Amino acid sequence: MKYNTFFQTLAFDRVLPYEGQVECLVYEEGKPFLQIKAPEADKVNFRYEEVDHYCTKDESGIWKTPYTAVSAMNYVQLIVDGVELITPMLPISYGYSRPYNYVELETNDDFYKIKDVPHGSVRREFFESSVTGEWESCVVYTPPGYDETYKTYPVLYLQHGHGENEMGWTAAGKVNFIMDNLIAEGRTVPFVIVMNNGMVQKVDEKGRRVVDFLLFDKYLMEDVIPFIEKKFRVGGKKVYRGMAGLSMGSLQTCLTGFAHPEMFDCLGVFSGFVTDIIQGSELDLPGREASANEHLKLLDDGKKFNALFNVFFRSMGDKDPFWSNFAHDDELLKEKGITQVRKVYDGTHDWNVWRESFRDFAKLIFKNV
Repeated sequence: MKYNTFFQTLAFDRVLPYEGQVECLVYEEGKPFLQIKAPEADKVNFRYEEVDHYCTKDESGIWKTPYTAVSAMNYVQLIVDGVELITPMLPISYGYSRPYNYVELETNDDFYKIKDVPHGSVRREFFESSVTGEWESCVVYTPPGYDETYKTYPVLYLQHGHGENEMGWTAAGKVNFIMDNLIAEGRTVPFVIVMNNGMVQKVDEKGRRVVDFLLFDKYLMEDVIPFIEKKFRVGGKKVYRGMAGLSMGSLQTCLTGFAHPEMFDCLGVFSGFVTDIIQGSELDLPGREASANEHLKLLDDGKKFNALFNVFFRSMGDKDPFWSNFAHDDELLKEKGITQVRKVYDGTHDWNVWRESFRDFAKLIFKNV
């Protein structure tokens, strides 16, 4: 494995131990361990897969515990004496609505790894939003060759999940490397990807800044798409546009895609929800009533729906805690006669499943451009 295979957002090179600190992820007899030097601490644990893993302390003040996760990528929370901390000795992404450490293990899968192939570019763009009244930012992937040609490319508007942001798909999802590899293998049509922050913020009637995930539809349609399709050679018509997302982003994909079927040729619903389970839940910060799911009326005419989208893709991990919601939507779509590509992967509600979901979705879309 090359040293910088698993870089983090803020530094391509790994962070070297400093001021007596130690590497956080180490191997002993081929088995991974997590460790940190904290001689003054009374208790240290690492939380991952929703479980606390407590460390033992040696005479040099190093706390260590076996790392038992087997999937490639997992968020990891360091907790010292009950205080949640970020360590610079592990890669940093963004999850649970804040910067968050993660661990990336070497696996036999290489479809998301950086390889010796032509690489696209990842750019951060800034624009003023008429919807939020703020400066906003999005991340844009352009495929290899974009800057050397004058042609118009298809564009995929790709969304993260609840508690994440526009950096998730490149920092944790490695979507740019997945695309580079697929393009090099001739397994996908080259397309541009636009990643936005779906945790759209607003100021409520009490003057508090809160997240309103339902604002994303207006934000995408009125701010993002006009900005992107003016600045980049993308889109311009339905057949050149798609939308996809994971978890909350999958619901936003259905809400926006069903409301504007004239805009999108393909939809990807990763670990996701066709039925709105977020509005009215504890995740719906404005505190609304449960959704009436008006967007589902588009499903009533199955033949019409099937003709609207060239690809309607759904996926889920076989151990996902939201499996019952996925199964509910299975029955709904079956009843309505909806044609779909349905994938189930080995995994839970995490980036390991979402990387595979994107890979398989990307191979299917924009075949008619």
